[in-house]
Amino acid sequence: MARRLDDIRLAVLMLDGIDLKGRCNVVALGVTTQGVKIPLGLWEGSTENAAVATALLADLVDRGLNVGQGVLCVLDGAKALRKAVRDVLGADTPVQRCIRHKERNVLDHLPERDRPPVKRRLRAAWKLDDHAAALERLQALAERARALTPGCRGVAA
Repeated sequence: MARRLDDIRLAVLMLDGIDLKGRCNVVALGVTTQGVKIPLGLWEGSTENAAVATALLADLVDRGLNVGQGVLCVLDGAKALRKAVRDVLGADTPVQRCIRHKERNVLDHLPERDRPPVKRRLRAAWKLDDHAAALERLQALAERARALTPGCRGVAA
């Protein structure tokens, strides 16, 4: 938690809040350019808020983590985490929504019986190398999901 990070070259920085014994902790996990996962930091707070995430990211930078060469940040969709990335790492830092969190959010809107086929179709579309084909499948799936959940606007490709 205090080691220097000068010698680490990251491709991906993953941030997420986890619950440990009733307390929220924001965790930073790095994936090096060689594909090795490295735990980088853990900060405790009452919630997954921007102040905790900002303190964690600032600590990583203070410990020598070089994100100047470019690093993809993977988040769960929390606005507080995105704000912390923007404030500490800069507005141009690329951010990707974690697909497992997105998948969970989409499936939570659906009736239990419809979740397995939608999950299979989501994962099949995400595996495609062809962006246009993947987008087409995801848009069709979003239309299908909206039909399964009338009045639900939260399901989007």
